Amino acid sequence: MEKILTVALPFLTEKRRERIGAAAEKHGFSVRWVNDYQKVTADDVRDCEAFFGMLPAELLRQAPALRWMQCSFAGVDRYTDRSLYAGDVVLTNASGAYGITISEHMLVTLLMLMRRMPEYHEMQKRREWYCVGEVRSVMNSVITVVGVGDIGSNFARRIRPMGAKVRGVRRTAGAKPDFVDEIYTSDRLDEAIADADVVALCVPGTDATRQMFDRERLLKMKEGAILMNVGRGSAVDLMALAELLRAGRLGGAAIDVTEPEPLPPEHPLWTAPNALITPHISGNMSLPLTCDLVVDIFLDNLELYAQGLPLRHVVNLANGY
Repeated sequence: MEKILTVALPFLTEKRRERIGAAAEKHGFSVRWVNDYQKVTADDVRDCEAFFGMLPAELLRQAPALRWMQCSFAGVDRYTDRSLYAGDVVLTNASGAYGITISEHMLVTLLMLMRRMPEYHEMQKRREWYCVGEVRSVMNSVITVVGVGDIGSNFARRIRPMGAKVRGVRRTAGAKPDFVDEIYTSDRLDEAIADADVVALCVPGTDATRQMFDRERLLKMKEGAILMNVGRGSAVDLMALAELLRAGRLGGAAIDVTEPEPLPPEHPLWTAPNALITPHISGNMSLPLTCDLVVDIFLDNLELYAQGLPLRHVVNLANGY
């Protein structure tokens, strides 16, 4: 019986297509290419054994032959409901491909807020020339990174050599990683953020992280602190965040993810002072290196799958990541 691999990616260059095609042929797969991953149909997945990319979650029930799905993103919360699948499917993600691009985005936005670059950009548009006053430094600041997986650890590794004291927060206990100065479990989150100058959220979208930073917890942050969120928009109460920015209780926010997305044009966060909002682009496919790393992860797993060996980056459906 013919083995079908369906590939639906938004970044298929000729070179990447050749790499995937050669590996698939080596392992006896025929490849079904879908040029627009947003237009995957039931016919594209009905008889495929393996899938690489993204697809509407409702189509999974129409893929009874599916045994392995390699998602091209790290955040796979839309696929973690076991009832979505028609059979026994292993779900793997692209964790490890996005740490570089997202951590660099975090560095840029944090420094922009600390050095008050949005204010200077507005001055430039008005052709004005003056100093807006005091700025902040990463040096000697306390930065709490909530979620120290691929993204959080990449950020910590970059910000710590700049002179920050870095705290990491994770779900389970364990040895302190070398890229943080202190490690906390999530039950000590309030302690970890209490005197932090910056709180960076790098958490997946799960029931445990939903509204993790509601108004009550935002008020537990240090006065004037900066909040960053590159994980999932559901982790933050954005109405409360806008309110606390306006009141001067928080000093800034770099927000790349919101709930809902897009952020409605009437939402008060758009006009809140010191809010730097980007449209969920910190980890998209605009950096070619990221795309190549995603393909590398798939090809590595394809080799393991063909040999009947355990795959890497397997998602625990119960945990959501």
